[in-house]
Amino acid sequence: MKNLQLPFGVQDYMPQECYNKNLTQEKLAETFVQHGFVRVETPAIEYYNVYDEILSRAAVHKTFKMTDSDGSLLILRPDPTLQICRMAAAKLQSEGIHKVYYLENSYEYLSDPSTARSREFAQAGVELLGTSGTAGDVEIIVVAIESLLAAGLDDFLLEIGQVAYFNGLTSEAGMTENDAEMLRALVNKKDMLGVELFLHGKNVDERFVSRFLKLPTLFGGAEVLARAREGVANEKSEQALNNLQEIMEKLTALGLDRYVSIDLGLLRGDYYTGLVMKGFSGKLGVPLLDGGRYDRLGQAFGKTMPAVGFSVGIKRLLIALEKEGKLIACKTPDYAYISDGKDSAHEYAVVSDLRKKGNNVEKCFYCKKSELIAYCKQKGIRHALIFTGGKMAQTEVTK
Repeated sequence: MKNLQLPFGVQDYMPQECYNKNLTQEKLAETFVQHGFVRVETPAIEYYNVYDEILSRAAVHKTFKMTDSDGSLLILRPDPTLQICRMAAAKLQSEGIHKVYYLENSYEYLSDPSTARSREFAQAGVELLGTSGTAGDVEIIVVAIESLLAAGLDDFLLEIGQVAYFNGLTSEAGMTENDAEMLRALVNKKDMLGVELFLHGKNVDERFVSRFLKLPTLFGGAEVLARAREGVANEKSEQALNNLQEIMEKLTALGLDRYVSIDLGLLRGDYYTGLVMKGFSGKLGVPLLDGGRYDRLGQAFGKTMPAVGFSVGIKRLLIALEKEGKLIACKTPDYAYISDGKDSAHEYAVVSDLRKKGNNVEKCFYCKKSELIAYCKQKGIRHALIFTGGKMAQTEVTK
């Protein structure tokens, strides 16, 4: 007997879940299109050396690698954003603004079978390329909010931060780039004891220690920005706070500020340069949306290209929708029929006409009318058709 189990971290989508997965992706895509984004697709397999200098050390270890027939090292798609930047640098030759979206599966190499993380996961996302202003940040946040609403989610919150605020503080404190990255990791983990010990170990001035320890408390509405400005004496941090203030003012004017909270302790690493964001469902403890601004990523592919975007984890969104009771049962056919095969042309003409009118018509392979009726009652199908002797009879099915 063959082992029919799947490797850990991957899954089958059975009919009900697959139906909701496709429906949710369609709703997200429709929202993206309404905002002027057009779809692109990228290959699942690429050359490793295109991305080896861009991927962080942690990301390299979490990348699926394989060898091509000529010995070249290949990778499975780790991040559609990287691919879109590569695509834009190579193929979007015209200057200006480009708005693209994707529906892709991404892959993460994990070695611990006990992990709850997926090694293959579906994502839907948008990338706004070619604009560096706050208006672009606001547009992406608006699209994110409207996308989750369109998918049917009610209880959610987007947390937004600004990595330039933290970067300005580390520069002002005279920290090295390597020390700043180590500190960023500790703050992201909310390990404030670790933060304090680390800063004291590096002999960082006490006034900066207090500011870094305050980061996790800078969470809430626009009022936290005033507290964040206290004692700040560098332009980069000031501009970062101005960016968040502008964003919140715009969202408030649009009536969307209730979906957003500021979190200056949100310090995304990797390639982010400004705005960062994570989306949480009130009924799910892990983020289902993340993104931000990555103005320097295009330079790694030889093209200066400010950009901002986000991605939604489809599986996590489905779990959140399920917890809100928002999943939808697969659509029941409008008609089911059986046939004795005596007049296939007539049968086909009738069924085709019904389908052209927007009906779903299922052919069944029972022998008796009673079996067909029982099946229709079980499935909730309202109309039963019986083709016999070149004629068609219709029966309305009641529960």
